[in-house]
Amino acid sequence: MWRIWAAETIAASAAGADSLKKEETMPRGISLFRRASLVAPAAAIALLGFAAVPAAAGCSKRVVLYNANWCPYCRQVRAILARNDIKYSIRDATTASVQADMLQRFGDTSVPRTLVGGVLVEGVDEARIKQLCR
Repeated sequence: MWRIWAAETIAASAAGADSLKKEETMPRGISLFRRASLVAPAAAIALLGFAAVPAAAGCSKRVVLYNANWCPYCRQVRAILARNDIKYSIRDATTASVQADMLQRFGDTSVPRTLVGGVLVEGVDEARIKQLCR
């Protein structure tokens, strides 16, 4: 296996082992494979510095999600809100009090419904949610 040695090692071996001072130690060699394993993480960290900066996410408006835990579309809306770092409160549409509130506000109890600053978004509409959060 190839090894890369420091210049001090070559100089010390040429002068002889007797000429080394007691406080000096011989540096260890680093194999090419070990060096590659050290370079790869450093390169990855450097590349992360050049990654595109994500757009400012979040929402300054109050966001309320009318949701049912069994609903796959509600799961998609929750994922959209999480992905965009939007803080929201959840109203469980399977409870009687929330259903009564939904009937009064919307006329039915279908989910998902998202209120962004008082504006209603029905269903899964990421573009509309982002637009309202600007």
